[in-house]
Amino acid sequence: MAVLSFIFSILAGIILVAFIPFSIYKTQYTKKNGIEAEAIVTRIEEDTLSDAIDYDYYVRYTTAEGKAQEARIKNPGPGLLRVGYRIRIKYLPEKPDVAVWIKERKGR
Repeated sequence: MAVLSFIFSILAGIILVAFIPFSIYKTQYTKKNGIEAEAIVTRIEEDTLSDAIDYDYYVRYTTAEGKAQEARIKNPGPGLLRVGYRIRIKYLPEKPDVAVWIKERKGR
């Protein structure tokens, strides 16, 4: 049983190590190729899927096509954003429910 647990731990580590570069690539790809929009932070939720303190920030914005959209920004950093902040984001038209914050914010 201990051997099986060890093997599972190794496999989980390999998957995690493979996921991190992909996540960084996707963020950089969105920053470079995404459509820029102004958004308002509408809510902040604690991500309970991991042991680390992690937050999902949700924003509302209008797409280039004029559609109201809610998107998630994954863990931009502790305390950097608050509900009501206006921020600049980038999103990909094929995945408008995920956004990248481009580090500009304004208070309410």
